[in-house]
Amino acid sequence: MLVLGINTIGDVCEAALIADGAILNVRSEPMTQGHDARLAPLVELLMQDAGRPLADLDRIAVIVGPGSFTGLRVGVAFARGLALALDRPAVGVSSLEALAPVIGRGRILAVLPAKRRPPELSWWAQQVVEGRGIADPVEADAAMLAAMAEGMDVVLGDGLDTVAFAIPVRTALPSGVSAALLAARLSADDLPLPTPIYARAPDAKPMARP
Repeated sequence: MLVLGINTIGDVCEAALIADGAILNVRSEPMTQGHDARLAPLVELLMQDAGRPLADLDRIAVIVGPGSFTGLRVGVAFARGLALALDRPAVGVSSLEALAPVIGRGRILAVLPAKRRPPELSWWAQQVVEGRGIADPVEADAAMLAAMAEGMDVVLGDGLDTVAFAIPVRTALPSGVSAALLAARLSADDLPLPTPIYARAPDAKPMARP
């Protein structure tokens, strides 16, 4: 199975190509904006390097958040458009699920920083079992993270220096490779839609009418 993995939720624009569980190629560029201009050329270069046409793709995996609002919208829109053009399924993978394949399967509390400024620190968190989130991602404080870690085997993620856990903690970031690996092993009748996950209401509010 040939799977394209797309990651645009953070300070990176990344595309990965997985064939039967093996990494064929990865293209990644650091960036905080401009994903819309670089994603399509990046995917084109990725496929050219691998010597495979887009028509060979079986699935398109895309990280759907939570994360950068603009970045995740770009990735989701691109994945949907490509899936429609190729008549292939697009598979939505949460930012937290895209951490889990890094260390294999098990019971994982996946965590990424949400609010980084003290004292209002918070994290995106999701309990991931066998690579799949068992509930939607939530925004959690340190106390909530400690509670969510109960019964888990490991905490996996980033921005955890200020939190104490009773189980092992490993550092990882979401990747297109992880998203593609997860999408590749899902059954055809269990493919999550590429729907953006925000896990928080937008900060901007509509202007009040005078």
